[in-house]
Amino acid sequence: MVKNRFIRIGLAMLIVTLLSACMYRGEVARQQANPAFIKEELSRVQSAIDSYYETYQVYPIKNSDASTPIYEKYVIDLKKLVQSNMLSSIPKNAFENGGTYYYLLITPETSPSIKLLDLSLFQRMADLQQKVSEFANRNQGTLPKGIAIASGYYSLDFKQLGLPLEQIQSFYSNNYLPVIIHDSGELFIDYGLELYTAVQSLGDMQIEQEFDLRTLLVESSPYVPIRSVPYYWVNGQPVPQKPN
Repeated sequence: MVKNRFIRIGLAMLIVTLLSACMYRGEVARQQANPAFIKEELSRVQSAIDSYYETYQVYPIKNSDASTPIYEKYVIDLKKLVQSNMLSSIPKNAFENGGTYYYLLITPETSPSIKLLDLSLFQRMADLQQKVSEFANRNQGTLPKGIAIASGYYSLDFKQLGLPLEQIQSFYSNNYLPVIIHDSGELFIDYGLELYTAVQSLGDMQIEQEFDLRTLLVESSPYVPIRSVPYYWVNGQPVPQKPN
């Protein structure tokens, strides 16, 4: 009986420990998603990037090739910033510190600014892309296309993949966004709804024909539009263009 009592006490202590760990991780995750925390960390990294460039005349970014999409291209090497004493510590929400974000540099040639790429969503899309590739391999290159939505783009037919319908919760609103597939077999998130809303908020401002509407999302948010393609304003609608 004494032995059983100690087993029960041990199990109770283990449960308390696990619950405490889960609560701690949950609290850390909430803190890292807090807008004030994100704003502070982006400001810290922005200041460090500016100082680094002023000193070395280059940005501390990781290697990428010409085919890398623009909103995935310039991943900041945070360790270099710390080693050069430009940054006191790596942000807690950064991948390099166990977090779920890459810190990115965008528009380095004109007005360099820091944004976040959510790696959990990036991986989610990569996993779905793998399933589409496997489907095409099993079906002589046939793609799981649904309804045509624009030239070369279709809704993704999850039923053909044997998967439940999946949509992506937007970083920019409470909307859920569909996944679309291009004739090339590449998957993208359809940001059309968010872009339409963003354009409407501009009122009567004229949209230039070659203006990439994604810029409106990036300028008003800490996040880059993951797995996206350029959108242009055509006949009163945001229309996805060919992948880069």
